[in-house]
Amino acid sequence: MKNETRNDEAVSPVIATILMVAITVVLAGVLYVWAANLAESNTDGDLALYSFSGADGAGADEVVVTMDQGGDLGWASAKVKVAIGQNAAVTAGNCADD
Repeated sequence: MKNETRNDEAVSPVIATILMVAITVVLAGVLYVWAANLAESNTDGDLALYSFSGADGAGADEVVVTMDQGGDLGWASAKVKVAIGQNAAVTAGNCADD
């Protein structure tokens, strides 16, 4: 009887390397498309940005807060929260949804 050694490799190392590189490239492309969709601009409407400034008021403990820019503010859903330092915050406005 002959001693036969049988080599049953499924894929050669060169082909395995090519397959791994191809899978990596495809996976990188899929992740790029997914991340690009996350970075799209706001599609739910306009993004309203507001800027505020403060100045001393008429009284000793008064401050006047002025909205400098931005669109119309819907007072039905507006809420103002003021905190000074580590003191507890004071909230004013429509707080029914809290």
